[in-house]
Amino acid sequence: MEAFPIPAGNIAPAPDPDPWRAAPQETLKAVPAAGAIRRRALATLLRRGAAGAPDPVVLRRRAVIDARRAHAYAALCGFGERCGIPPTFPHLLGFPLHMALLLRPGFPFPVIGLVHLENTIRQHVRLESADALEIEARFAGWLAHDKGQALAIDTRALRAGSLVWESRSVYLRLGARDIRGRPHQPVATPDVPLSTMLRLDLPASLGRRYATVSGDANPIHTSAAAARLFGFPRPIAHGMWSKARAIAALLPNAPVETLTAAIAFKTPAFLPGGACLMAGPPGGTRLIELRDRRETKPHLRGTLAFRAAA
Repeated sequence: MEAFPIPAGNIAPAPDPDPWRAAPQETLKAVPAAGAIRRRALATLLRRGAAGAPDPVVLRRRAVIDARRAHAYAALCGFGERCGIPPTFPHLLGFPLHMALLLRPGFPFPVIGLVHLENTIRQHVRLESADALEIEARFAGWLAHDKGQALAIDTRALRAGSLVWESRSVYLRLGARDIRGRPHQPVATPDVPLSTMLRLDLPASLGRRYATVSGDANPIHTSAAAARLFGFPRPIAHGMWSKARAIAALLPNAPVETLTAAIAFKTPAFLPGGACLMAGPPGGTRLIELRDRRETKPHLRGTLAFRAAA
C-alpha cells in the first residue's frame, strides 16, 4: 500500500511497501476518560526536548460505529438526515489514538499548545451504522515548517481487512528549534471565484457540545478562562467541527460513496460569533473557505470532491 498521497510531497516515500505492517503494533484496549487525558496532557507542559526520530509504533483499536453517536454528531455538524454516516465521523474514532501517540513518553513536545494545521480525509466506500472497524494510527514523519516543527499523523479504518477510510493530520509546534524533516507543503487550492453559500451563527455552547459528542475536550474550546490562559480572548470553535460543517453544507442530503477533503486551518473562529461559508463553482474538485462574518478573514480553506452513492 502506498503512503497517504495528499498533500503530495509532505512525507518521504516509505522504504517498506507497507509501513503499517513493518512497525511494531500496539492495541489501545480502552479509551481513557476525558479527565484522565486532560491530566496527562497538562503533565506534558514540562517537555522541552528537540525533535528526534518519531516513534514507529502503529496504535490500533477496534470500534463499532454507534448509530446514536453518529446521529448526534451529524445533527451538530449539519449533515442531512438521509446522509447516513458522515464521512468526517471516523476522525472521532481515530482521535483517541492521536492523543495516545502524542502522550507517549518519547514525544518531545507538550500536547497542549500544538496547532492543528491541516487535515485531509479520504473515504473509499460508503460507511454504515454498526460497521465494525479496525482503526489504526501512526506517526508519518516530521515536517519542516517556517513557524516551527510540524508532524504528520496518518489514520486509517479497515472493515473486514479492507481499507475504507484514511486521513492525515498535520500538527505544528510553534517556535520549536532544531527543525527536522522535509519542507512542509501546504494544501494546494485553485484560484477560482468564490460565492457565499451559507451564514452561520456560532453559539457560546458550541465548543462544549462538540466536546461531548467528539471526546475532544481541549479546554480552549470549552472554557473562557482556559482560552485566555492560552492567549485567546474567547473560546474557539474546534477546527474539525468547522471542517465537518463546511462539508455538510455542500453535500446532498443523501449518502456519498467516496469523498476527499483537504483542509488547512487558518485562523480561529471565536465563540460566540459567526462565520460565512464560501465555495467555488460546483462540479469536480471544489474550493471551499470558511470566513469570518465580514468575509475578510479565512478560518479554513481547502478542497472537496465526492461521488454520491448509487
